[in-house]
Amino acid sequence: MQERNGVREVSFDEATEMLKGNGVKFVWLGREPLEYIVKLLEIEPTKAEMIPPRSLVEGNSEEIESLKGAIFACYHGNTSGVVVKSLKSRFGIESYSLKGGVTAVVGEIF
Repeated sequence: MQERNGVREVSFDEATEMLKGNGVKFVWLGREPLEYIVKLLEIEPTKAEMIPPRSLVEGNSEEIESLKGAIFACYHGNTSGVVVKSLKSRFGIESYSLKGGVTAVVGEIF
């Protein structure tokens, strides 16, 4: 894990290890169906969910609190970085961004 510009980033290997723990979620912020990303990254489907980034602004406190410790992923790591930073500054929620996004793991696929 490393911190860059106030964002805690994890590599794919670190994320995979973290997802083995109880309660850690993988949150996909992209447009492709979650089923596609879960299969592509070989993530246990029960550990993953898709959340449109805009809905995080409108989320209620219970929903936001459930994202504590979550690993956020997007295409290149930019959107997930903004989400992680926003959750920390607005709600005090610590979470992680997948470093470099999905393309850092599998290359350009979209």
